Amino acid sequence: MFWHNYCYSIKSISRNKSAVIWTLIFPIALATFMYMAFGNLFDTDELMTVIPVAVVEKEENKGLEALLEALSEESEDQIFSVQKLSEEEALKALYNGDVNGIIYKGEEISLTVGENGYMSTIIKTIIEQYTQSEAIVKDIISSTASEEEKSAAIKALLDNKTYFTEGKTSNGYQNIYYNYFYAIFAMSSMFASFIAVERISKMQANTSSLGIRRAIIPKGKTMMLCSEFLAMVTTQFAVMIIAFIYMNIIGIRFNDKYLAILLILLLGPCVGLAIGAIIGSFAKIGDGAKMGICVSIGMGLSVMADLVASGVKDTIEHTIPILNRLNPAALISDAFYSLNVYDSYNRYFTDIALLAVIMVVLLTISVQILRRNTYASL
Repeated sequence: MFWHNYCYSIKSISRNKSAVIWTLIFPIALATFMYMAFGNLFDTDELMTVIPVAVVEKEENKGLEALLEALSEESEDQIFSVQKLSEEEALKALYNGDVNGIIYKGEEISLTVGENGYMSTIIKTIIEQYTQSEAIVKDIISSTASEEEKSAAIKALLDNKTYFTEGKTSNGYQNIYYNYFYAIFAMSSMFASFIAVERISKMQANTSSLGIRRAIIPKGKTMMLCSEFLAMVTTQFAVMIIAFIYMNIIGIRFNDKYLAILLILLLGPCVGLAIGAIIGSFAKIGDGAKMGICVSIGMGLSVMADLVASGVKDTIEHTIPILNRLNPAALISDAFYSLNVYDSYNRYFTDIALLAVIMVVLLTISVQILRRNTYASL
């Protein structure tokens, strides 16, 4: 009886057009539109690009000129792209965004940068380090030390000077736009509640004719609920895998930790189904109202997981962090993020453990509500 009901439920769920649209087609369409909107930002976002700067020569400064030549030399480590312009041309280029900063070369070095950003910060840092080093060299030269000691001190200073080093915290994909795609999986998981509401309603005798027939069969509600839940998990897990494969095909990368990702794709919908099971268990609420509650809860939790604007989850983390621990959508998004950014699995397992606890608690509540539902007559 268990497997008969399981197979029947899978067929019934797969024919539910509304469920297919909201849990599969809508997330895939949303991912497609987001990917198209972001264009090629996934390929162009890097830790460092060559920074265009203008140089206005007021006086000769051989040391600064040598530095700029070294930093603008074409190689993998190139930092600057230097243009020698007049002051008027340089200001115009800065205003138009053609350069990120203007370096005024002379005995006194000055700098003008555009809007604040990491490129402006890099230019400032390099020029500040150079002026500090130049001042130290001048002090060394004017000191009473021997020529050998002066040469050794200057050489040691120059050998230990590093202006910029590109670093990497992990082998994952750290593009900020990926947060939106993590949130799409979270939203799809929460929308699984639609299916649970529909299936649970069909188990209750006072909400459907199918529920009446099921109520009189000589089998317990627990067995029936387990077979229904397993069927819902199977179909939703398949939906999540299809969405995951599709996103990989269009160019979204989620690292190669596939077993860990599959666990997220399994647990996420389980929590959404558990939420829907509780909502569907309240027989006195109409089906339309139940769906409205599911939409409100699903969208609310997904918005807090960065579906609409990146940074919402981080703001909550710094103000009311307990909300992120209780929000399954935020946990799903954070689990994807931790796999992509961190080499350690500590944060990932914390998210998975919290998801599992939430799922068990919600399922326990829904089972208790369903088992206590009784009918005066059928």
